[in-house]
Amino acid sequence: MKVEEIQIGVAEGLTLKGWAYWPGPGENQAEWKETPLLILCHGVPRSKLVPAGERKKDNDGGYAALAERCLAEGFPCFHFNFRGTGESEGNFDVLGWTRDLAAVLDYWEERDRYNKGFYLWGFSVGGAVSCCVAANDPRVKGLAMAASLAEFKTIITPWDLERRIDNFRKIGIIRDPSFPPDPGRWLKETFSVNPLECVNKIAPRPLLIVHGTEDEVIPVMHAEALYEQAGDSAELMLLDGAKHQLRLEPEAITKCLTWFKEVSKKD
Repeated sequence: MKVEEIQIGVAEGLTLKGWAYWPGPGENQAEWKETPLLILCHGVPRSKLVPAGERKKDNDGGYAALAERCLAEGFPCFHFNFRGTGESEGNFDVLGWTRDLAAVLDYWEERDRYNKGFYLWGFSVGGAVSCCVAANDPRVKGLAMAASLAEFKTIITPWDLERRIDNFRKIGIIRDPSFPPDPGRWLKETFSVNPLECVNKIAPRPLLIVHGTEDEVIPVMHAEALYEQAGDSAELMLLDGAKHQLRLEPEAITKCLTWFKEVSKKD
């Protein structure tokens, strides 16, 4: 296995940090060039993300461990920190996250490392962002949404906006004391990232919506609403008893990777 540290610039002058996982010397490198790059998109962290160089101190290994698992299952993989999180610059901004993901796709396309497109695997807010980007970008060949929300207006409201922003400061994803300069506009732009309105644009490309029935952050009705709007190419997988952090649920990870393998065979 080879891990490559990547820095990607976005239009606002910010730099994102990411890590690509490739087969090492002696491994079948010709085969992975025929496979879409699998990009992992994290959600809003519950605490500060552990830097990649310190990931062994993290109890579960974080997204680095998941990326290694993806590579072991045959998928070259890339994970990165959205703006405001981990080792990337900037402040948490959902609409900005859509530009971050688009910049990531542009980065890899410009380097001609991939002519087979991309798979996206998004968790929570990362799943919502992935959905909205994939809906308008044919380079995305398949999408898995894990514990994702259908729309932000049922999760965050104008009445608890100040509390939410204060919490984002505490966990370190809003770093600038003057950000957001206009909280009302920031919330409106957050609402504009609306998976429920665009999920039907993903078809006929494959879409997997996976959700825990005991999700304590985003109710399972979000997954059901997305599935109702998604079209015939979508699959809904409800995991009995699973909570919000599906990355920590072995059944969820195994089933999602199995689904990606089935999708790749059809490409």
